[in-house]
Amino acid sequence: MAKFQLPLPIIPDELLQEIFLRSSAKAVGRCMCLNKFWHRQLRQPETCIHHMRRQKVLDQHVLFHVGYSLLLMGSDSLYIVNAASGEEVNVQHPFGVGIHGWFRIVGVSNGNICFKFSREQDDTRLLVWNPTTQCSREISNPHRDHGRSFFPVYGFGHVPNSDAYTVKHMCKRDIADAYVFFSRYCSRRSTWFHCVDCLPGVEKIDPNSVFNNGHAYWITGTGDSYATPKSVLCYSVEDESFSEVSIPVGAIYTVHNLLTHKEKVALLAHTHNEFGYVAAIWHLNEDADGNRILEQYCRFASRSIRENPILFVDDNLLLLVNNSKERELLVNYRYRELVLTEYDIEHGTRNLLVRRAWRYPETPHLITVRSTLKYFAGMFPV
Repeated sequence: MAKFQLPLPIIPDELLQEIFLRSSAKAVGRCMCLNKFWHRQLRQPETCIHHMRRQKVLDQHVLFHVGYSLLLMGSDSLYIVNAASGEEVNVQHPFGVGIHGWFRIVGVSNGNICFKFSREQDDTRLLVWNPTTQCSREISNPHRDHGRSFFPVYGFGHVPNSDAYTVKHMCKRDIADAYVFFSRYCSRRSTWFHCVDCLPGVEKIDPNSVFNNGHAYWITGTGDSYATPKSVLCYSVEDESFSEVSIPVGAIYTVHNLLTHKEKVALLAHTHNEFGYVAAIWHLNEDADGNRILEQYCRFASRSIRENPILFVDDNLLLLVNNSKERELLVNYRYRELVLTEYDIEHGTRNLLVRRAWRYPETPHLITVRSTLKYFAGMFPV
């Protein structure tokens, strides 16, 4: 006698799509491995874009890059922290830098991380990696093709409404050169496009960049250091053009960072002394004539003097506090501690997210936070 089997239910495509959009990137990645049909459907650019928009609302994360302050070679680590629960994930980067190597984060966009790294001192390379899918792509570094050059600067981000990304590179061929050499990498064509000379009059560009809505932003500076900012430099991927926005005198503090705040590009200017910590946020807006200007959004202060750097996740302030503690145990271990704190500007309240300690008796150096970035897990291809 044959067994009676109930037919499998047929789920409408619209309902199935909604289930995937509400699922985490890790769950969607597992479904992609089921068969070729699901892999093809879930790798569609429209599905990746809609899923990322949902993730930005439901799943806020912070990616921070830490290392030892006096050990610049092969001692760095990556961590992803959930901004709501404080859950921490140790990320194994997809390359081995070795004892003489190093790496830094160029940028994060739609779940993909772009690195600049070196395995052997000056042999620098670029790599784009998706921690969720564990896929990566190594990209040639145009800085090596220019021979002797100065002030290399990079930027990374996705083209709006597309799964394609772009990498920007700028440098000076001579330290006294009045022009900046510009290159752009397109993932669709897997090639670099070069511009002969551009950006006359730009002395220095801060290496940290922000990519928002198809535009890359850097801070330009004058003088012997980046402590005197001049303007916010903007590059439009669609128009392939540059523009500058002057930084007001009231926004010139000790330290300056670019970040995204309330879906806008913002300049975070802050300073600290023996009395505490003062910071101001300036939004990049447009005036009545359509010209871009920086307008102060808010100003706040803190009594702590050990908080640096800072960024925003879910429109609240995140303070990275570096502390050093030594404890005498049965053997002399040195603890190095990293504290990740959330600060609510409107209510003035704090919430401890992460307290991470390292214990290495052979390395008594302090832990240094190299960079902090917003991170949203995504399924975008590399």
